[in-house]
Amino acid sequence: MKVPCLYPNETAICFATGPSLTAEDIELVRPYHEKGMVRTFGCNDSYKVVDFLDVHYACDVYWWEHHGMNCLKTLPPTCHVWTQSQQMAITFKLNHIPGRHEPAFCVKDSGFIHYGDNSGFQLLNLAYHYGIRKFILLGYNMGLVNHKRHFFGDHPGRMNKESPYEKFIIAYNLIQPDIKSVIINCTTNSALNCFKTSTLKEELAKL
Repeated sequence: MKVPCLYPNETAICFATGPSLTAEDIELVRPYHEKGMVRTFGCNDSYKVVDFLDVHYACDVYWWEHHGMNCLKTLPPTCHVWTQSQQMAITFKLNHIPGRHEPAFCVKDSGFIHYGDNSGFQLLNLAYHYGIRKFILLGYNMGLVNHKRHFFGDHPGRMNKESPYEKFIIAYNLIQPDIKSVIINCTTNSALNCFKTSTLKEELAKL
């Protein structure tokens, strides 16, 4: 299926699950979302702490097997929920978006995303298809902070594995320059330095 271009030229807050994602940042975003000034996109366990997501994405089969029922009960009923796993899309009645192992974003065909080796990258490509043209990143650390890999610690069971952060960072560096120019990294303690950096308060004040 094609991703609907519902938010043309809008701004999105994109929530990954890095250890710097905080309740304070989430609450700073909330009133701007309530006023319709930003859209909210989240991947994986972000659903546990962001209760006002417009779009949620998780790619991993094991993740859906572990979190699927709770995730779908927790997300707002208006949230659009996506996965690249056809199996999980059928099991949980999700929107399915297949992926390709190609560099940069998939921009010409909204029926696909590029993997970029991590869910945070895939979430951004999905947001691009929705029409988002300014991306504010939270929880995009690409490295450990105080020995933590995620804001919640580690994934359980077979999902708990080492993250090849250097490989992830290379994928972000290959995003098209014109798209990179509208991605603002507001993640504290981030190793992802290919984007403009700012603070969340400064970027929200510009809206």
